Amino acid sequence: MRHALLAVFAAVLVAGAALPVRAQGEFPLKYVESQDANGPTTYTGGIDGTGPEIKVLPKGLAGKPTAFRLPLKGPVVWAVLDKSASPPKLYVDAARTGHLWAVEPLMGTPAGRGAGTMRFGPIAVPVGEGKEAAIARVLLVTADEARILGVTPAGSMVGDVKLAGASYRVTLIDGDLDGRYASADLLAAGAAWQADMIAIGPVPPAVAPIARPDGGGRVGCSTNRIPASEVMPLAKAVRVKDTYYRVQVAPDGASIRLEKYEPKMGTLDIGVADARLRVMSDTGYYDLTGSDGKWQVPEGKYQGQVLTLSKTDAGGKTWTFTRQEMGPLAKFEVRGGETTAIKVGPPLALKVDAKNEPPGQVSLEIALAGKGGERYSVRLNHGGSLLPPPTVQVFDASGNVLAEGKAEYG
Repeated sequence: MRHALLAVFAAVLVAGAALPVRAQGEFPLKYVESQDANGPTTYTGGIDGTGPEIKVLPKGLAGKPTAFRLPLKGPVVWAVLDKSASPPKLYVDAARTGHLWAVEPLMGTPAGRGAGTMRFGPIAVPVGEGKEAAIARVLLVTADEARILGVTPAGSMVGDVKLAGASYRVTLIDGDLDGRYASADLLAAGAAWQADMIAIGPVPPAVAPIARPDGGGRVGCSTNRIPASEVMPLAKAVRVKDTYYRVQVAPDGASIRLEKYEPKMGTLDIGVADARLRVMSDTGYYDLTGSDGKWQVPEGKYQGQVLTLSKTDAGGKTWTFTRQEMGPLAKFEVRGGETTAIKVGPPLALKVDAKNEPPGQVSLEIALAGKGGERYSVRLNHGGSLLPPPTVQVFDASGNVLAEGKAEYG
């Protein structure tokens, strides 16, 4: 799903007819339906039979139904899957009446995500209440032999803008499935890929990145598992080339306002020259490399996402170490005009944690700890090749071997 998210934004950026371009400031957006069920997806598990709020099942079920509670805002919405039908049918209680007898089913079509996965929709579902009431337009995809249902946005809000004399295409996606678009508190969001998302790239056919603070490449990314790109959670500000813009989005996504501003800059110093650090902030993601581990970044609060260290030995082979826990880089703050020094990296010490899982057995988790308390995986990459897992021996106080074996990469 995470890799697919980039493809979805790229497809939207290059698709569609020409859109009107206005001067810098506020720009209109329009809804564009996706052609596939790829995007930030929230999954929900099914239960045999029916949900507690469903009073009347759909007519003509071909087999035993599976019910899913959809992860949408507001009162509960249930969906009932008849996977025995040909094609499979999904009944969504969008009106929340509990009566599905006369509800028209969504017909399943192959989702292209593996054998047995089916796509249903799109469907518009009322979500939220009062001032938060809106319409969520979603696609639904079965997974794990129809025991799990994924819910993903069915389209995006798209428009063309002109910034500093160049044309860009803006794409917004309702990642949190609430039918509304808003800048997220990224540091509180946790699962940032389930926040509302934004992409800014040159108008098709080209798709290009946003520059990052060190001037060497890109800033935004959808998750920490794909290369940084023009895709990022909908932050309060973005950087396009060398300019920062505050972001304001209409709740229904019908327009976006981009206003220039100059953030106060501070220095982040992690004390490691050969490091790559990916962080998240209110101005989006930053992918930081080079500069001897010192970077100029906007002031504000940050969360570390990925830290990778590299070291070339005397034989010319490069070792890489990737973090498991961020230690002091998990959460930190950079103040304008000041240097925030957070020392991490070598010397690295081997740490072993013992856990009783399952009962009666001991699981040993091995990691390398840096001087800041951050931990790195022992899944070592040496010169581009993954080294075999280490062997392990357990001794008692007298030096006798109690157990031995080979570790497994987890």
